[in-house]
Amino acid sequence: MKPEILTICAFGPYKKKISLDFSVLDSQPFFLIHGATGAGKTSIFDAICYALYGEAATEARTPRMLRNREAGPADDTYVDMIFRVREEKWHIRRSPEYQRKAKRGEGLVRQKPEVLLERLEDGKVTESWTKDGEVHARIVRLLGFECKQFRQVVLLPQGEFRRFLMADTSARKEIMKVLFNTEIYQKLEEKLKAKAAEIGKAYDVIAEKQKIYLAEAGAKDETEFQALLAVQEKQAEGLAEKTKALQFIKEDCEKKRDAAREVMTKFQQAETAAAEVQKWEKTVPEDEVLRGTLDKADRAAGLLDFAGQLRNVEQDVRKRGHELENLKQQGQKLAAEHAAAEKLFEKVQAGKEAHAAEKEALVVLRGLLTVARELETAQKDAAMKQARSEALQKESLAGKEKLAEVEKLLQAGQKQAETLRTQALTLASLQLAHKNLLDEQEKFAVLARNERTFKEAKAAHEQAEKAAQEVGEKWQTARAELDHLRELAKEARAVLLAENLKEGEPCPVCGSTHHPRLAQAVTEVVTDAMLEEKEKSVGKLEKSYQSAAAKVQEKAALLAAAKAKAEEVKKQLGDKSQQELGEELRKNGQELQAAEQAGSEHAALMKKIAELQEKQSDLQAEAEQTEKAAAAGAAEAAAARALVEDKKAQLAGRELPAEPKELERQWQQRETAWQDEEKKAVGAEKNYHELDTRYHAAQSAWLTKREELLRSQEQAKTLQDNFAKRLTQAGFDGQPAYAEALQGSWREEKYREQVRQELLAHEQALHTARTNLAKSQAAIENLEKPDLAAAESAANAAQQAWQGALRESSAAETVLASWQKRAVALQKLREKSGELTDAYARITSLSELASGKTGSKVSFQTYVLHSLLGDVMEMANQRLLIMSRGQYELHAGERLRANQQGGLDMEIFDNYSGYPRPLATLSGGESFLASLALALGLADVVQACAGGVRLDTMFIDEGFGTLDSETLDVALKALFELQKSGRLIGIISHVEELRSRIPARLEVTKTKSGGSTAHFELGTAES
Repeated sequence: MKPEILTICAFGPYKKKISLDFSVLDSQPFFLIHGATGAGKTSIFDAICYALYGEAATEARTPRMLRNREAGPADDTYVDMIFRVREEKWHIRRSPEYQRKAKRGEGLVRQKPEVLLERLEDGKVTESWTKDGEVHARIVRLLGFECKQFRQVVLLPQGEFRRFLMADTSARKEIMKVLFNTEIYQKLEEKLKAKAAEIGKAYDVIAEKQKIYLAEAGAKDETEFQALLAVQEKQAEGLAEKTKALQFIKEDCEKKRDAAREVMTKFQQAETAAAEVQKWEKTVPEDEVLRGTLDKADRAAGLLDFAGQLRNVEQDVRKRGHELENLKQQGQKLAAEHAAAEKLFEKVQAGKEAHAAEKEALVVLRGLLTVARELETAQKDAAMKQARSEALQKESLAGKEKLAEVEKLLQAGQKQAETLRTQALTLASLQLAHKNLLDEQEKFAVLARNERTFKEAKAAHEQAEKAAQEVGEKWQTARAELDHLRELAKEARAVLLAENLKEGEPCPVCGSTHHPRLAQAVTEVVTDAMLEEKEKSVGKLEKSYQSAAAKVQEKAALLAAAKAKAEEVKKQLGDKSQQELGEELRKNGQELQAAEQAGSEHAALMKKIAELQEKQSDLQAEAEQTEKAAAAGAAEAAAARALVEDKKAQLAGRELPAEPKELERQWQQRETAWQDEEKKAVGAEKNYHELDTRYHAAQSAWLTKREELLRSQEQAKTLQDNFAKRLTQAGFDGQPAYAEALQGSWREEKYREQVRQELLAHEQALHTARTNLAKSQAAIENLEKPDLAAAESAANAAQQAWQGALRESSAAETVLASWQKRAVALQKLREKSGELTDAYARITSLSELASGKTGSKVSFQTYVLHSLLGDVMEMANQRLLIMSRGQYELHAGERLRANQQGGLDMEIFDNYSGYPRPLATLSGGESFLASLALALGLADVVQACAGGVRLDTMFIDEGFGTLDSETLDVALKALFELQKSGRLIGIISHVEELRSRIPARLEVTKTKSGGSTAHFELGTAES
């Protein structure tokens, strides 16, 4: 990850917006972040870490603490960063929770935390995420780090970058697992273990199936199973042979039975044919009688059409006679009605002139009635419009009075609202002041906690110093005793040499042949066991002292941190006392309550004013509308009066009733009488013409109908004579005999045909029966009647015997098939069991080896991490030896050397003393160099292994102030070498000496207003 543009607004000490373009460092990727203490150098790291993870660069600061203290409610707080990960460009923007000015209305509202992550291609957004969880997951996948690992490897804030060096095995292991993506080895261990368990389970399933198959067969093992299978096969073979023999017997009995059935069938057919002949011979007499009846019915049916014609003609004669009589009666009635209508028609014709004159008079009277009605309507309309005009004028005057009253109330309300608004405007500033006072009150609580922490840390530090001093004194005493024992041992060895030295012979130590002063015998004897025991005791005490010293340093660091926090809070509080703060809070609360009440009253009053303004507008519009309506009403009233005068002029000079209603009654009475006369005249004329037409038509119809009746009578006489002749020809004495032949169903052709077919069927059946009888008797002429019951019984017995044997054989075959199927299944299970046994042995061996249960007793993942940590220490030592001038190297701890499962312990080896010692015994400057070397070595190995993480950027916060000038040169030289790999390396420090050594700088300065600003300076280093 490389930042390109970082924009900060109202964040940390940066009140105003600043934008830092890191692309200017492409040619000088090693740069210094420089500034005075408290200027805001670490806040640059906070901004980068917060943009990516939503957390500060150190765990001590929460996101809510990152907003600029001087930022007002209208100032937005956010961090915006464009950065690259490999070849991809990304944009992220994040803002914390804070109180901001409301966008609508007044007062403050809570601004929720927001985040936006975008993928950029050619300056355009291709994907975006806004949910915090999604953004966090995407950042972790991009960078390969959680926030905690990011602080330890990429962003190394004050005190944080020593954690990887001083971390315990489990913490260091978790960091390396993420950096080197070694979880794949752990997954391999788990998969091997799961596979072994899976194979074992499959083997158990097969064994259980084998037991089930053998138990079903009633066998203890497969040998017994094979023996039982052979018994089943022999039994099935014997039953099959028995079934075959019984089948031959069965087939012979069935042949004999079938032959007996065939002969018996022929005898039965002969008996049946004889019975059939007797049956049809009994029907012959009845059929002869039926044939005679059928013949009569057929002859009578031949005359049915002629009889029907005669019947139709006779019915027509009767019908025409009735119709002629009816026409005669209708003609007589029409003759009387025609005479009366003719008289009335002549009377109407005589009064036509008088009726027309009355119609003309009614038209004139109707016109006068219309004018009289219009006059009456115009008078009423004129009176109504005059009254309405007067009412509208009164309404207009009342509306103007209401409008004036509302305008007076509105002016008074606006004046009062302006007073309340001025008082309520102080609410926002009072709320902000109240929040600041609460923050200060919280700081007093924080100060109290910090002071308690400081006291506890001081007590713990003094206790640790005391314990270290006691252990140190014991260690020094033990060392003196060890030195004394070593001197005694040396003197004892000298005495032994002196005893064997002779003058003139060379000394084995110095080579001299002259021995003027020989060693004297010692008073105390020192053995090697005593020396070894004492050395072990000194070593243990030395380790105890080193541990105690490290604990002292740890407690000292905690003490310094607690003191710094307490002093920082005191500095922020200044000289103000908690009592003064409480008084300010009380006064602020009263003022805030008053402002809030004024705001509430102002809001209510403004609502009332809005209602008055709305009412004023309504009244204004209503007054204008009423005034217009009054003017229009006056004009309408004048027009109505003019119309009344015009109608009066039209009726002048006529003698008419005073009231239009009386005139209308007279006209209605005369109009009704005229309409009645008109209806009578029209009806009389119409009735006369209709009756005249009907009368002449009736006369013509009577004459026509009389001629038709005569023709029908003649036709009926002719048909009656012809029918009598035909009856005689058909053999009937008269119509009664003819009718008797067609009684009941005999008249129907369908019935007669049915009888005819039945007679024919009887003849054919009798002929067929006699023919069949002759054939059957010929077929049994030379045969004897068999004993069919005995043949059937023998065949059934043979069938049952064969079926019983077949069932037994089939059952035996079914049982044998199941045994054979079970035998095949057992064979397959044996083969599968052998395969699983081989696979289980291989997989189990691999799983135990990978999980560290066999071999070197180290798991696969731990072995890889051991190797990687060795590589990291090797790369780190290349720089640490240079930076420590050959004194220090990082070595594996005791557990790591022993290849134990414990893991990744480290210790420092001092080349000057020749002994290793714990990392906690390093001084501040020494631990800084070791941490820096380890971090740089870690970056080298991570990138070399390409484990999915690329460390393109590294920031180092402070620590250089603990180095002397010569060591500082060595450390900077190592960092200058590191930038050649293309990494962006930034160090943060207030040490002025670094300005003269690092040409590219990000200068952070305080402004006069109390905030901070930052900008890049490039060029040559300062002299």
